[in-house]
Amino acid sequence: MNTQNSMNTSTEDGPALICIPDITGFTRFMAETNLEFSRKIIPPLLRNLVASNTLNLKVGEVEGDAILFYRYGTLPSFKELVDQCKIFYINFTEQLESLKKEFPDDFAKYISTNKLTLKIVVHAAEMTSTHIDGLIKLIGEDIVVVHKLLKNTVKDSEYILFTEKLLSNYPEKEVSEQLNWSKVENSQDEYEFIGSIKYRHITLEPLLNTLPGNNEKPGNSNKKN
Repeated sequence: MNTQNSMNTSTEDGPALICIPDITGFTRFMAETNLEFSRKIIPPLLRNLVASNTLNLKVGEVEGDAILFYRYGTLPSFKELVDQCKIFYINFTEQLESLKKEFPDDFAKYISTNKLTLKIVVHAAEMTSTHIDGLIKLIGEDIVVVHKLLKNTVKDSEYILFTEKLLSNYPEKEVSEQLNWSKVENSQDEYEFIGSIKYRHITLEPLLNTLPGNNEKPGNSNKKN
């Protein structure tokens, strides 16, 4: 293998924003459904998330149930960041409802007791990127941190998680003003080799009231992966 051709030097590095929308309920869904139905549901939901990108974020990774978005340089305003998360969630929820109407029998069979929804992890990072065989590989401790945070102790199934490292870049007044639509909780989790990671999280459920014809959330919202 020609390492010189397959791996180039880093093209970007420094401060960056990382945002990962992650589908909760995905593991159970894939275990209980058939491949044909999952092909009808998961790709459209992931494409919807990519199309909902309003902050000119780059796609670093597309996994089975999540997309890692990132952007180097100056962070957006906190309002812009919160608005982006809201757009991810609202568009995802509307797409899911549209698919439910398109495939009502399959939804009744496979998702009646397993709600698919969205959690979003947002973090300020120091990282670098390398091109490997035409693909971008993001490298740094913060990449590990943000992936670890997808497995946390938050009991809600649909929420935004902001790390304290991210929030430290914004005035507290601005944070409070932009998160006044629901209760914000402070938490922290301990991870091996990393230590304690502090964060705040806010449930996304109140946003459902902004959707046409959705005054009440369907299904059970207390289930997680």
